[in-house]
Amino acid sequence: MNIQVLDPLVAQQVAAGEVVDRPASVVKELVENSLDAGATRVEVEVGDGGTSRILVRDDGSGMPPEDARLSVLRHATSKIRTAGDIESVATLGFRGEALPSVASVSAFTLTTSIGEGPGTKVVVDGGGPAEVSAAAHPKGTTVLVDRIFYNVPARRAFLKGPRAERAAITETLTHLATAHPEVAFRLSENGRDYLSLPVAGDLLERLAQVHGVAKARAMRRIEYKSGAFEVSGYAALPSLTEGSRAHQTVSVNGRFVRADNLNRGLDDAYRQTVPGGRYPPAALRIAVDPRRVDVNVHPTKQVVRFSEERAARGAVASAVREAIEWRPPAPSAAPRPAERTFTQDRLTRSSPRPGYAPSFAAEDQPAYPAPAAQSLREARERVAEASRPLAERREPYREPYEPPERGDLPPLEDLRVIGQLAAGYILVEEPESLWVVDQHVAHERAILDRLNDAESPAGVQSLLIPEVVELSASEAMKAAENLEELSVYGFEAEPFGPRSVRVTAVISTLADRDVVGAFKDALAAVTGTDPGHSREDRILATIACHSAVKMGDRLSHPEMEALVKDWLTSRLPATCPHGRSICFRLGINEIGRKLDRH
Repeated sequence: MNIQVLDPLVAQQVAAGEVVDRPASVVKELVENSLDAGATRVEVEVGDGGTSRILVRDDGSGMPPEDARLSVLRHATSKIRTAGDIESVATLGFRGEALPSVASVSAFTLTTSIGEGPGTKVVVDGGGPAEVSAAAHPKGTTVLVDRIFYNVPARRAFLKGPRAERAAITETLTHLATAHPEVAFRLSENGRDYLSLPVAGDLLERLAQVHGVAKARAMRRIEYKSGAFEVSGYAALPSLTEGSRAHQTVSVNGRFVRADNLNRGLDDAYRQTVPGGRYPPAALRIAVDPRRVDVNVHPTKQVVRFSEERAARGAVASAVREAIEWRPPAPSAAPRPAERTFTQDRLTRSSPRPGYAPSFAAEDQPAYPAPAAQSLREARERVAEASRPLAERREPYREPYEPPERGDLPPLEDLRVIGQLAAGYILVEEPESLWVVDQHVAHERAILDRLNDAESPAGVQSLLIPEVVELSASEAMKAAENLEELSVYGFEAEPFGPRSVRVTAVISTLADRDVVGAFKDALAAVTGTDPGHSREDRILATIACHSAVKMGDRLSHPEMEALVKDWLTSRLPATCPHGRSICFRLGINEIGRKLDRH
């Protein structure tokens, strides 16, 4: 077949597929045009989930007759004039492709007015010639898209059912509304409102409208600057998660984007706090010099590329991490207010942290010849640098002026440990409730926090009796290849026969614990893959899990008090490293109701 130049109408329909692939993409393009026009209210009406009819109405600036006529011509735009303008574009649209693309695959009608004199009506049927006429219309623009893809049956065949297409429109409009809380949005079908969001005073109010007040209360404010990037917005505590990224909105200079790099930054921030496949809600606004971000990567303008991709990802991760993490305040010399009297002293945050790790070793355990803590840190940093991107270097923690709240957790000052249930749960009393704490996961969180603490890192302890770890043939081969890296995390081991290794020293938190299981799991973490988690984080989580007290370990009262204190003064006490809950609360009123004390 010989090469031929495509008919202009065919070429236009082919190009339209890059911008318009389903009703939700039509809504996105039209609403972004409304936002560029300064609209304060945008209404979207759909029929059959947008597959038969889409109407977008706004109260923006509108267009004069000549602009309305030109708006349906390809590459006709008011946003840029020269190629250099693309490098600093500040509007959501600029390519001049959205309206002609939509008009080429539908029965398209645009009616607009600048509020003075008659309005203008432009009708285009399937990419044909535009018919322009005068029409009455208030200030603003209304676009009607009928029978999308009626002239491209192959593409229409790939549309999903009305319910799925309506859900996609709702999600798209929700993201746009989150990125622009100063605008009112409404989505309806057959007289039923699926989305109705009045103008919000700020982003938090918009999040309360979208997610509900209870979830909005679990979100923490973000204000962060790193180099060229300013990150603001809100991120949920790790205890609040959803099953998809539908509740995570990221905008760059006001543009809602779907950027894998920025999503990975969000994942980095929540690493070791949420289970795989769970995503805490977030609304992030990233401000950056337009010359440092390329929004012309894809015709939909939803994919962006930064001149400093690593810095952008790091800024997102650090900003969210700083918001959701918690640090205990420095001890204050000011006198404490009078407290209620209990028969037993409460835990206090002002007492020095003992660095407790429950141990069941004999008291005459010899002192361990640990290498210098600094050397262990330096080795870990060298391995992390050498194995990028499998392990990313952490940025130093920045102490906020006021540590954020930690969600629904007991305050340390008012607690009294009252005992242990079934050798697995610590019972903690505060004035109006009883808390049941899973001792294993609470201790696991406290240990992981210590392992990640650069200021007081755990050392390495020699084993009085070396542990011999039996391995399969394949595990033995992997161990031989990774013994050097495992030594960075405290496992000093050597081959001991064809299918075993001898462990002679471990990180101090593992002493007298399950060394064999920890070594095997750490080996699996080194050689395996786990999307969303770096190698280093997986190994440290494994060490913390095997170092922690287990269900069935009986603890003395001082041991329980120290464990609870270490847990509650960790940075992320709401969930264990695998995302599980650590505790739950029984209110005194609830207990009274159970006992018929009304």
